[in-house]
This record gives sequence, structure tokens and C-alpha cells, in this order.
Amino acid sequence: MLTYGSRLNCGQINYMLNNMSDINAIISTDSRPQLPFELQLEQNSYQCVQILRDLPERRLVMKAIDSFGKNVVIKLFANQAKAQKDFERELQGIDVVKPVTVKTPKLLLSVSEPHGSALVYDFIENSQTFHLDSAVTERLALLSELMLTLHLSGIYQDDIHLDNLLLSGDEIVLIDLGSVKQSSDGKALDKDTSLTNLARLFAQFSLQQRSHLMPLLKAYYEGRDWHYSADEQQQFALLLEKTWQQRKTQFLKKCFRPCTMTYYQKNIHWQVAAKRDFWQQSQLQSVRDIEALFAGAQVLKAGNTATVVRTKLAGREVVIKRYNIKNLGHALSRCWRPSRAAASWCNANLLIFSGIPTTEPLAFIEKRIGPLRQTAYFISEYHEAEELLDVYQQRMPTESEVSQIQTIFSDLKTMQVGHGDMKAQNLLLDKQGKIRLIDLDAMREYSNKKQAIMAHLQDKKRFLKNWKNPELEAFFRVMLQGQNTRL
Repeated sequence: MLTYGSRLNCGQINYMLNNMSDINAIISTDSRPQLPFELQLEQNSYQCVQILRDLPERRLVMKAIDSFGKNVVIKLFANQAKAQKDFERELQGIDVVKPVTVKTPKLLLSVSEPHGSALVYDFIENSQTFHLDSAVTERLALLSELMLTLHLSGIYQDDIHLDNLLLSGDEIVLIDLGSVKQSSDGKALDKDTSLTNLARLFAQFSLQQRSHLMPLLKAYYEGRDWHYSADEQQQFALLLEKTWQQRKTQFLKKCFRPCTMTYYQKNIHWQVAAKRDFWQQSQLQSVRDIEALFAGAQVLKAGNTATVVRTKLAGREVVIKRYNIKNLGHALSRCWRPSRAAASWCNANLLIFSGIPTTEPLAFIEKRIGPLRQTAYFISEYHEAEELLDVYQQRMPTESEVSQIQTIFSDLKTMQVGHGDMKAQNLLLDKQGKIRLIDLDAMREYSNKKQAIMAHLQDKKRFLKNWKNPELEAFFRVMLQGQNTRL
């Protein structure tokens, strides 16, 4: 039997739902109790303190504390058919991985009832999502060992991504076993399946990190006793590009639908997409609430087409850019097209996905009358920074700054993306020496390679147009030609 209740605190009401709706009510965003709340699974009591993953109306993953003060992870599955298939697949994945020397969280409890199901796991203390920020060689060796162990045992995680790989000391912990599959004969995976799975893993890393991954590919080939030739590398590069494009498309779709990452709502009055944690803390209920924030805010730009302010929201310093409607003609020309705020939201998320630094996108909001769009807003995190145009009037760029600018241009070219307004005011340098690209509403991705090259050349031309100092303009011209320049 499963019941749950919020502990009495400041007048909070005790919840007690009937046995046929408990799990569904917890998973539902409409009836979910406020954290922290108490949850009882069979004879075990847990205090749920943090949401880790949220698939609305289907699955909820939480960090909790058991009655002995130990941290655990609780996965709740709704009683709908898809959620119950997720539950069954996870149990199957646990059984598949058991015989293999791969570290996974210990399953403490499994509950299956008519109103839903639950799994309770050990919480992996002092762990972090797998990354290559430091100790690259050692971590790639761990990753290669993991993939070889799985694939040689005929096992692979179909939905492999970095959030499912935790670093714990000198080990990788594999979590989210619902997508674990095994070859029908139990033997080592065939080459096509192996490389497809490896490409899905590689596609999780940023464009800048791809060069680090080639030693992993070579070590993997050696571990499988496969010939590692130039042709094999080329074939894998094509597979990786295809896989990355697919992952990018899926990621951008998540920016415009409800999921763990995104809060999304669309009705006749407004459309909003936001980072879920930010939206839950913002307490914005309508366009009128966002408009009220402009009163008393620090104005950064007051233009005809856009007004930009700095203010505080959800405990964070934010920048809000309002895209103004100038007149009736402007309103008619904009009302049927996606707003520039929506474009900024999409493009900022694309840059974050690709590893190109920008200010963190937090939300976009459109005021609507049915399908017709009106005033729109884009909210991003505020960073204390200076425009490159101002910085380089005082001094020459450092080697680190030159490298960052080159990387931004190179990555945009690789992605076939044109910024559309690459002036130096749209590149910000913060106090930590990091350069971020902003003002993304004109940014565009091109499927036609010739158009992408033309857009890239236009971005270079616009960037070079900034510099009135002939020495600085010549320096940047050489830099963008890819020549080595000593400062």
C-alpha cells in the first residue's frame, strides 16, 4: 500500500489520497504536493526533498531521505500503459546488467500496484554527471572500458547520454536502465549496432570536445580487434554527424513542449516556454506580470523595436528584452510569424546545446490573441560583462580571447549557422575572461552549404567593420583567416 502526506509545517494540510490515485496524483503537476513531503512505500517512509527528472503525467524521479537518514532515489511510474512499460523495461534492464562488471545503483525496493509503480535506489553520494573538463585521458579510458564491457557482453543503452553516466571517484556509474537492451543471442554486439551506439555517445559532447574523443574511438577499435583505418574514421565521422543532427532536432523540439527541462504553455492569451525550475520560482501568471517588471528596472536599451532592462526575478539577475510593436503595419507583418523572442529562445538553446557560450536562456513569452502574436519577451541570465568594442579600444586582445573568438566563428561555420549581426557589441567579455555571444534573434541555420558560407562571410565582414583602429582591424582580419598570430 502507498500513501503520502506533507508534514505539518506552518499550517500545511496533511494529504491522504485513496489507494487508486496516490502515485498518479504525485506525478500529476496539478495535484502534486509541495516539497518536501512524506511518502510511504509499503512499510518504508521517505521524505521527498528534490525533483531530479519529471516526465509530466508519466514518470517522476525524486531524491528522498529514508527513515534512517539515508539518501535514496525514488522513481514513480503512473498507471498508464506507457509508464508501466517504462517500469517493466527498467526491471528488465536491471536483470540484464546484473552479470556484467558495470557499476549501477543498488535497487532497494520495487513496488507494483494498480495505481502505479515505484523503484527505490541507493543515492550515489559525491557523484557528478560525466564530463571532460579535467583529467581527459583518465576519463576517456573509463568511458572506453565501460563501452567495451557492455558491447562485448551484447549490451547497450539505447538512450545513452551523459546524464545517465555518473562519475563516482574513479568509476562510472550507469543509471536509468530502462533503455538497456541486449543482443538476441547474448553474444558481442555486431559492428553496426556497436558503432551506432558509440556515435550516440559521441554526439552528447560539444563540438570543441570532439577532437578529444578520437583516442577513445581508436582504443575501442583495438578492444574489439577491428582494423582502425582512415576509411573507418571517415565512415564514423559521417555517422556521428547524422546522429548529432538527429539529437539536435530532438533537443530543440524539447524547448517547445513540456518535459523535464521545459515548462510550456500555450493558450489564446499567451505562449510561454521556460526552464522548468526558473518558471516554478518566478511565479509569473500572465503577460501583465512580466510587463510590471519593467517599472523601476534598469534600462539597458530603449529602442523603437526593442526595450532591454535588467531586473531581478526568481532570485536571479536577469535581462528582459521586449520586442515592441511599432505600429499597425508592423503588427500585421509580425503577427503570423514566430516572434523574435521565440527565435532568441530557440537559438540560445541551440548555442548551449552546441557548446558555444551565450547568456543562459530562461524563458520567452508571447502575448497572443488566438493565433495572432503581439508583444513578445525574451528572458536571459544577466552577466556582468563588457562589450568587446569597448574592451579593445583600451587594449589588444589576449591569446585566450583570440582563441575564443576563433572558436565561436569556427563552430558557427561547422554548424552552418549565420549570426546575422556579428558586431563587437554582441560579444561580451566577463570578469572571468569568458566571451559570450548575444543578440540571437537574427541568427539562422542553413541547410544549403553555399548560403551558409555566404552567411559566414557576412558575419566576418560585420565583425571587421567594427574596428576604426587600422592595426586592430588588420589583426582581426589575419585572425579570421586562420593564420597564427603572436601578440
